[in-house]
Amino acid sequence: MIADRTVVGLTLRGLVAGRRGIALALVAALPVLAAVAASLGEVDPELAWARQVQRLIIPVVVAFIAVVISSGSVSDQRDDGTILYLASTPMPRIRLAGSLIVASWLAAMAIMVPSILLAATIALRGAIDAPAVLWPLTGAALAALAYSALGVWAAMVLRHPVVAGVLYILLWEGTFANWTDSAEQFSVAAYARALAVEGVERVNAPEVSVPLAVVALAAVAGAALVAAGRRFTRTELP
Repeated sequence: MIADRTVVGLTLRGLVAGRRGIALALVAALPVLAAVAASLGEVDPELAWARQVQRLIIPVVVAFIAVVISSGSVSDQRDDGTILYLASTPMPRIRLAGSLIVASWLAAMAIMVPSILLAATIALRGAIDAPAVLWPLTGAALAALAYSALGVWAAMVLRHPVVAGVLYILLWEGTFANWTDSAEQFSVAAYARALAVEGVERVNAPEVSVPLAVVALAAVAGAALVAAGRRFTRTELP
């Protein structure tokens, strides 16, 4: 197995507690607020939902929540010394890193999925179409996995991974990756949006096939997992 159930369980307990959990719940509520605002206007419900998915949910909400949670999975254990204990166990390092990634992904999904479902219900005004919800959820889930893996790796390398993650989301995902087609090839959100538009109207997504998008997101998660596992071989983490 790529993750240890005990480590995942222990990590999950502290990820969404306290002020962090409250702050992330507020971020997760943004699509719901946007859906309410859109429902009060004259915008076509399907178009309004498509815009939310491709401009707000995946590139902003999913990215931010996954990065903050995954960074916390490392920083919390660094603060209480648990990460040094884990690094000293005989468990394979890639499995330890995988446990943190899986715990982060599960926590992120637990926060995001209810919000996405509620936002879809409001935006589509109750006329729920399965593909219009399932494809965006698939894109969000795979994006969250990739961001979680990147966040865990970044937290092992950098002192301020959340700051670096937010800058990446704002400067790269939010600007450069939207300006040129070549930059989109290196954007997690772009591939996730390519999956989401299988169920909604294309608004801001690249012309990428579903298999390629899945492979790209899986490759990002896998590469970050391997890098984080290698980093676990060192006990002098920042």
